Amino acid sequence: MTAHEGFRLSVALNGAGSHPAAPARQFTPEAYASLVRGAEAGLLDFITVEDGPGRLDSALLLALAATVTDRIGLVPLGPATGDPEAWAARIATLDHLSAGRAGVRPRAATSTAERARLVALYGTPEGDRELAELFGQAGEFLDAATQAWGTAVRPVQGRPPLAVLAHATIPYRLAAAHADVVFVTPKDTAGLVTIRKEVEALREEAGRPAGALRVFADLEVVLGSGQEAADERRARLDEAAGEPFVSDAAVFTGTPEGLADLLEEWFREGGADGFRLRPAVLPDDLDAITAGLVPVLQRRGLFRTEYTALTLRGHLGLAGV
Repeated sequence: MTAHEGFRLSVALNGAGSHPAAPARQFTPEAYASLVRGAEAGLLDFITVEDGPGRLDSALLLALAATVTDRIGLVPLGPATGDPEAWAARIATLDHLSAGRAGVRPRAATSTAERARLVALYGTPEGDRELAELFGQAGEFLDAATQAWGTAVRPVQGRPPLAVLAHATIPYRLAAAHADVVFVTPKDTAGLVTIRKEVEALREEAGRPAGALRVFADLEVVLGSGQEAADERRARLDEAAGEPFVSDAAVFTGTPEGLADLLEEWFREGGADGFRLRPAVLPDDLDAITAGLVPVLQRRGLFRTEYTALTLRGHLGLAGV
């Protein structure tokens, strides 16, 4: 099958994993590169890596990963602040190092403390005003960075894909106007349908054509060889953390086959173009995705059996620029 007949699949490689009780590990740049090689062996479209307290710089990590991989897309975090031209040059450099496989996830909030403060203000008049202003500034920043790619610092892809994480209308609007991929966080199929409709309406409002924006559903995953094994593993992690695992995204606990069932439902009935899976523990759940989930999806005709494109834009089925 080609890359475009089923859905697209990516993973988030953040810290030691998304579960708070993921065993603390000092991942070296070489260890991160090994994780990315593993994801490429599973034919995944791209991986994302975030910066944060105690973590190495995501773009520099992926610059190393670019030298030991050939096809997989590489998407670091890029807070939308500072000099847009310098920001654009940083991502253009990664695009050249990877021969056209770079993307970037812009983030409007520039610090962990600021994000926490804004989350506490969600749904209040003050919070809505601040969020609208913040995301408006982020949109202006992205306009300037995109202009720089067209003039001063031309990437291999012309315009590396922008991927925005969004939970509500204000960030949906930023994604609809500027992004190529939007990561959304539905709790079920009906929620995904509702989000998709809103995002598409905002895309149309922004004057962008149908198909310009890929909707990826985020999902936390705790995988096991059987349902009982997965449940027991989740229980051990939750006990170590001292509380149940909750997230902005839905948490799936089960087998690769069960996860394949859910992804197929969200693809066929929910309208997802793809998925970003967040492994609870690295490398354990990444290995279960590439060795367990991917073969199931391939047998069902839902995922590629080989790479057919050379660039991240190609993997995503996006027109060249």
